[in-house]
Amino acid sequence: MPMVTLLCGPAGAGKTTYARKLERRGAVRLSMDEAVWDDGWRQDEPPQERLDALYAGLRDDLAHAVEAGSDVVVDLSLADRSVRDEWRELCASTGVDCELLVFTAPFEVLWQRVKRRNDEEHANAVRMTESRLRLYVDGFDWPAADEDARVVNTAE
Repeated sequence: MPMVTLLCGPAGAGKTTYARKLERRGAVRLSMDEAVWDDGWRQDEPPQERLDALYAGLRDDLAHAVEAGSDVVVDLSLADRSVRDEWRELCASTGVDCELLVFTAPFEVLWQRVKRRNDEEHANAVRMTESRLRLYVDGFDWPAADEDARVVNTAE
């Protein structure tokens, strides 16, 4: 039976690095960053209606992958409980189990990783200032105890 792994954490926490490992083992990786990039958006944020369509496409991709018997890794920040609940409900409706992994690292580690990526040009190199990252981390809705998440600390 397929397994869905939901990844949660702020930018620079190591979600995509982990997701790529699962992808190399055969899991289908779903990434909003890559969906936006593949849709032609490089520096500008797509309009909300386009983001909604891309997001719906990821949800459809999960259902199709599970139906085909593939494991799936959802490489999103899942920064809000309601979004995590939505993905868990989608997994339940498709009849598959899911696990929630929460990636963390000290802010300075996150910032060093994001800062290095700021000079790169690819889907997973979302440019961010230190103050914007701070706001993102400070506003992150970390999973509560009842969400049965496993924490992965990627501090080095």
